[in-house]
Parts: sequence; C-alpha cells; structure tokens
Amino acid sequence: MTASDVATLYSRTASQRARAWVTVWAIVLLVSGQGFRYLLGIPAYTVVTVMTIAAVAVVFRRFLRPFRVPLVLSMFVGLAALSVLWSATRAVSVLAVVVLAATTFLGVAIARGTSRGQFMAFLYRGLQVSLFGGILFELFVAVVVRADLPPFANDLGERAGVDPAELPLWSRNNLFAGGPLQGFVGNRNPFAAIALFAAIVAVVLMLEKRIKRVDGLLTLAGAAFVHLFTLSATITIAALYVSVLAAAALLIRRAPEPRKRVLSFTVLACSAIVAVVTIKFRAEIFGIFDRDSDATNRIRIWDQVAHYAMQRPEGWGYVGYWPIWEDPYKTIVEDAGVVASHAHNAFLDAWLQLGLIGLVLLLVIVVLVFGSAWRLVERASAGDTYIPLGWALLTAALALQSLTESRMLVEWGWFLLVVLACSAPQVFALTIVDPALVRTGSPPDDEAEAEDPVSVLSRELRKS
Repeated sequence: MTASDVATLYSRTASQRARAWVTVWAIVLLVSGQGFRYLLGIPAYTVVTVMTIAAVAVVFRRFLRPFRVPLVLSMFVGLAALSVLWSATRAVSVLAVVVLAATTFLGVAIARGTSRGQFMAFLYRGLQVSLFGGILFELFVAVVVRADLPPFANDLGERAGVDPAELPLWSRNNLFAGGPLQGFVGNRNPFAAIALFAAIVAVVLMLEKRIKRVDGLLTLAGAAFVHLFTLSATITIAALYVSVLAAAALLIRRAPEPRKRVLSFTVLACSAIVAVVTIKFRAEIFGIFDRDSDATNRIRIWDQVAHYAMQRPEGWGYVGYWPIWEDPYKTIVEDAGVVASHAHNAFLDAWLQLGLIGLVLLLVIVVLVFGSAWRLVERASAGDTYIPLGWALLTAALALQSLTESRMLVEWGWFLLVVLACSAPQVFALTIVDPALVRTGSPPDDEAEAEDPVSVLSRELRKS
C-alpha cells in the first residue's frame, strides 16, 4: 500500500458513513460492556475499548477543536479527578477517572459530530443491536448449550477473591422456562433497561418518520418480549411512568398556548406525588411484581452506603464499579450480606464516592438536562419536532433506573447523560425560548436536519 493509498483511506474515515458505523459500534460496546468482558476478559476488552476510542478520535477529528465540555460535566469529572488525592483506593481511582474521562470524551465528540436527529437514529441502531443480540444469545444458550452458561472470563471476580460458586452466571438458560432472561449483558435489570430505552427511541423516531413503521414495530415487539421475560420491577415502574409522561407531553402539544404551562406544571406536580406514594407503599408495589419490599437486598446495601458516606463528607474517592476487595467496599458487601459491585443507586453512590458535592452536581446535571428538554416539550405544538420529547423521556428513564442501579455513573449510563447534556439546548434558565428551538430542536443557524450534515457541521465548526 502506497502513501497515496494510506492518505486516501485516512480521508475516507472522516465521512458521514464512517461516523455512523463507529458511533453505532461505540454504543453497542458501551451498552453491552459486561457481556464483552464475560466473553473476552479484561485485557482483550481493554484493547477493544482503546481501539474504539481511537476510532472515534479519528472519524470525529474535524469536530474536536476546540473541545468544550459543558461546565457542570467538567466540574463532575474534575471533582472525580481531584478525589484521587484523598481516595481510600488511590490506584483504582486513577484508573476509574481515566475511564470516566474517556467515556466523557466519547459522549462529547459524538454529540458534536452528529446532528441531534442523527444521534437519535444511531442510538436506536445501537440499542436495537444490543436488544436483539441479547435475545439471540439467550436462544443460542437454550438451543445449543441447554444449560447454565458461566462467563468465559471473570477476571474481576477472581481478583476480588469471590467464591466461584457465588460468581454470577452469564445465562441461566431460562428462555423456555419463561424467564427471567439476562441477555448478552448477563443481568436482567440492564437487559430490561436496554429494552425500555430502545422502545423510547423507536417511538420517537416513528413519530419523526425517520424509520419505517415495520422497523419500529419490530423493535417494540422485541422490547415487550424482553420486558415480559426479564421481570424487572424497577423497569416496569419506569416504563409505566415514561408512558404516562409521553402521553402527557402529546396532550400538551395539542393544548392551546395559555393552557400549556398549566398542564406542564400539573404533570410535574403529579409526578412528585407519585414518587412519594411509590416510596411510601413500596412494599405493596413490589409485592405486585412478586418482589419483597427490601428490593432484593438493596435496602441493606443502601443502609451501609449511607453509613459510610456520612463518615467522609468529601467521599471515599471515585471508583465507578466498586473494588470489593478493598475497604470500605469490602466491609459494605460483608455487612450487607450480598456481593454487589455498586450501590444500586447512582445518587447514593455519588454521595459515597464524591461526597455531598458530587451528589449535588449529579442532581444538577439531571435536573438541567430534563428541564431544558421539557421546556421545549412544553412549548411544542403540531408540526414541531419530537426530538426534545426523546431527550426528556430518556433523561426520565435514566433517572428512574438510577434509583435502583448505579449505571448512570459508568459506561453507557454516563455516556448517554453526557450526550443529552451536550444535545439539549440550555434553555432551562432562559426567559424567552426561540421558536426555532421548539420547531426543530436546533438553534436558528443549525439547519443540520434540512441540509447536508457534513457541510452544516463544517460551517458550525468554522464559526466556533
């Protein structure tokens, strides 16, 4: 291969098609990270991850200068990096901060290099691959393996000194037994979350007429199948809430201008009431789903996390997933009586790892992203884009999932939060919303949806 051939190949990596393929693959890798670790082991998975980050840096190179991260996100990552100084597990914190920074880079680069509608389409394809990949994986186990399938590699379990008998199974071969299914990710709750997020994006893209109806309905059928066979109480409650929120948003779109704000505040107030009622009557609600009020040992974990978080207001240092062979995480696991790699609550985990400041920053990020998106939803009417509705529903689902999982602090949870923070216009603090934002979800000078995305994004880069 000559130097000219190499130069030609390198120039092609900046094409829109290259960005599409790399973005979809990055989403699949982030969403199904645990499955790839079970398949490849940590060393090989690390190599694949580094190659993916390098690929994103190459294909999105035109959009990396200047590289700006939203202020609140920068503060959170900066606090995580600063926590290395007082971390109880300094070496783990250094590695975790590198991973957090890399995930943030992926989110910002992809958000800047794709139009808002394009990213929603790429997210859909990545979630769709992960959803149906998980179903095919369970079908393979049921038809070919026909037995419980342990991970091919479990480096972290061995490093933590966990008894092999207590290590999680990759699949329990429950497809023909009626579930629960764990999918390629090896855990029913994240698999159910994949189904929920895929369904949300499918509905938004069908409303936008960006995908064929058959495509969207097939994905919704797959998501419904996974939901029924994972039996996740948390995702069931989240799905119900998101469905009601979506219906309310569509009602607000049809309402006359004077009533939009009243309906909007009514929806948000009812949401707060529902949250309080859910917490108060959690025993009865979990009983409906044949789950105990302890939320499958989570309350014991939460009690231990709160106990240790109060001991150090500055936090114990950012670690992402817990190094359960080190204190205080080792003691938390022992006292809770269950092996856990995180606090099963992103907000409690942020408090434990980054102290009260970290907790406040995470709450601010979520509120600002949802508030920015919801203000556009509130102002929308017939003929306007549905993309801001997608932002609002994804943020709500992510926040609800985070009440029983800590995925928002790591991998695809953090990646999605970063992209949403970069994509949703920061209109939450504005008194006047430009009508163009309501109609298209983009600033007036951003015609990426109508023009060629490459030329538009190039023009925006030159302006910046």
